[in-house]
Amino acid sequence: MCSAPKAPKIPKAEPLPEPEPLPTTQQAPPPPPIAPVQTMQAQPVAPSAPPPVPMSQAQAPPPVQVEGQSTDQPIVKKRKSKRKELQQASKGASALRIPLTKKLGSVASGSTGSTGLNIPS
Repeated sequence: MCSAPKAPKIPKAEPLPEPEPLPTTQQAPPPPPIAPVQTMQAQPVAPSAPPPVPMSQAQAPPPVQVEGQSTDQPIVKKRKSKRKELQQASKGASALRIPLTKKLGSVASGSTGSTGLNIPS
């Protein structure tokens, strides 16, 4: 039978030498006193701009019908319900998703093709 391992013998540590004292730093002289701030008097308000001169009384010309422009009113569509909006949004997003049943690079024969990643399967 083996006996339990013995603890290694550690030599006694030598005392550390006394640390050297740090050099004393000289204190910077105090900053010169700051002169008190003088209060500024408010400057007189500049005169406001003169009122705008009224434009000549000529009015804008009447609207002119452009060729090819129809005279019927534009068709305003009824607003979709929130549910319909969400359904339409999810249809568009589903085209961008890869279904979980399909594997990337799968071949019709059933063997897996190259996935484009260097990962052994």
